[in-house]
Amino acid sequence: MLRILLRCDFEAAHPKLREKLEKNHFMLVENGEDVSLFVPRLTKKGWESEVLARAARGGTVVIVKRESVPLAEERLRGSGATVLPADVPFPVLAGVLLAEARAGERLFAVCGEIDRLRAQLECEKLVHRAKLILMERGMNEEQAHRFLEKQAMDRRLSRRVIAEEILNEKAT
Repeated sequence: MLRILLRCDFEAAHPKLREKLEKNHFMLVENGEDVSLFVPRLTKKGWESEVLARAARGGTVVIVKRESVPLAEERLRGSGATVLPADVPFPVLAGVLLAEARAGERLFAVCGEIDRLRAQLECEKLVHRAKLILMERGMNEEQAHRFLEKQAMDRRLSRRVIAEEILNEKAT
């Protein structure tokens, strides 16, 4: 079941949209959403900021009057939010919500991979700095590499921990 955060500035439209979503097995939530659905009053100040904040976290769909689509698209350019006209058929809206949720999942996975790679890069930087210190102490690169690997295996610690110890020894 797809979890949807619904923000609707139109009191008359909110219950109808809510009913359609729930009838079609979408679960409305206040947080922990898979996708965000906005029906903003474009004359209200600041509507873009909440949409942009949600779009940065994943799938976001904005519904506006057909004549306001270009304005909304311009204000949200580069955010990744999808802008649809208010007269979009519900099956199309449902398909877009599902697609946006999947895109949000992929974005989350990619961000996780980026974080993992950043951490790995930081570890490699520390290991290389530690190797340089060992080389300053008379080892060649191969010996320094083997020393780090052997220390990590013998002491059952990560190379990062061993590298940090070597760097801390140099600092003192």
